[in-house]
Amino acid sequence: MSNESKISPAFEPFLADVGSNAKREAIVIYRTPSPPAPPPRGRLRELQRRLDYVRERASIQQSVQETIFKSYLEESSSISSRARDFVAAPIGSNALPISTVEVTRETLEALGNQPDVLAVLPNQNIQLIQPKAVDYEELAGQEITDGLTWGLKVLDIPSIWPTTKGKDVSVAVLDTGVHGDHPALNGRVKQFVVIDPLGRRITSQPTFDSGQHGTHVCGTISGGTTPGGVSIGVAPEADLLVAGVLIGNTSVRTLLEGISWALEQGADIISMSLGFPAYDPLFDLVFKQLVDEFDVLPVVAIGNENHGNSSSPGNAPSAFSVGAVELTPGAGLEVAFFSSGASLVFPGEEPNALVTKPDVAAPGVQVYSSVPPEPTLDGTHEYAYMGGTSMATPHVAGVAALLMAAKPAAPVRDIMTVLKETARHPAGAAGRPDNRWGFGMIDPVNALNALG
Repeated sequence: MSNESKISPAFEPFLADVGSNAKREAIVIYRTPSPPAPPPRGRLRELQRRLDYVRERASIQQSVQETIFKSYLEESSSISSRARDFVAAPIGSNALPISTVEVTRETLEALGNQPDVLAVLPNQNIQLIQPKAVDYEELAGQEITDGLTWGLKVLDIPSIWPTTKGKDVSVAVLDTGVHGDHPALNGRVKQFVVIDPLGRRITSQPTFDSGQHGTHVCGTISGGTTPGGVSIGVAPEADLLVAGVLIGNTSVRTLLEGISWALEQGADIISMSLGFPAYDPLFDLVFKQLVDEFDVLPVVAIGNENHGNSSSPGNAPSAFSVGAVELTPGAGLEVAFFSSGASLVFPGEEPNALVTKPDVAAPGVQVYSSVPPEPTLDGTHEYAYMGGTSMATPHVAGVAALLMAAKPAAPVRDIMTVLKETARHPAGAAGRPDNRWGFGMIDPVNALNALG
């Protein structure tokens, strides 16, 4: 790999307004020696063996990270007088071969020169993929009659519940936090941490949500039933591991700390409804490792920037990215106007390799779920409607939890494949994938049957 291809093109806007000797924080992904043999693929592997595997990798990777930084400092010292003050820090416990390293415009190339460095990314800011306003009055009465949200109904989720409700599968939610004391989430939040803007892990009890978004997402994944008798959660027995990574002025480092924390807790699925502004093709290395090295599924919102656009990191090739579908009067199911989608050319071994995003679509408009309690003149509101690819993403994460619980021997790659191959596209198999529907709206019942 050439030095030029190691350095993310997102550095151009990241360094545009700083002097040549100003320090900025970079994310470094590095090569490590052959890791210990991983546990068997699928949920049949014991949790303790998985966690031991994470710790063994961390021990190997720590020494590599230290060697890279030492060599980088030696080379940088001849370039910049500031190099002696540079700081490097691991992400989490070194579960992932990723660290933060300070650079200047002058020393960036020196970091890329290190032979074990695979990629250098800017530590740019991340942001919540904001929900869209929705009109819900007519829908509310129908959902009370049905006893479940329209998303659960159209996906035929109750047909799977006699087989599984997601028991013993852990879904990590990287978001604004969670109001874990919400009655719809009773007993579901097993771990909670706040990742502050400096990447520090802060334990907090009780759990809290800095907004409403995280609690809403968690409700769609594994919430129970409302006082009005409406089921809101796809996998109501799945466990939630929640990291508040969108609190304050957060960055890619904050996100990576959350991903590393999720691995250390034994997550099977990581749900992310967030993004960063500058496209970074090298972030795909993170998701590729999650899938291929740890057998963990990264489910990511594709964004709410309308057709022809996409949000990073949902547009990374190895992300399982999700677009939003709405139920329209008369027309039936349609991709929401705001749902992002694009056909992208990524650098790789094949010239001009085309990647189409999103991968699949799911209900994402007028989604009813839990929110932190809000006192109003007419009582306390604990449920709300939201719309966005952020609301479609937890539907897919919840369905993946159902599949993992029902078929514990199935590797993550197989689950991704069946969700795409069994998805329903309005143009049929010949029309997919496209950059509106992806492979189509997920069909959980057929996906479960396809796993055998």
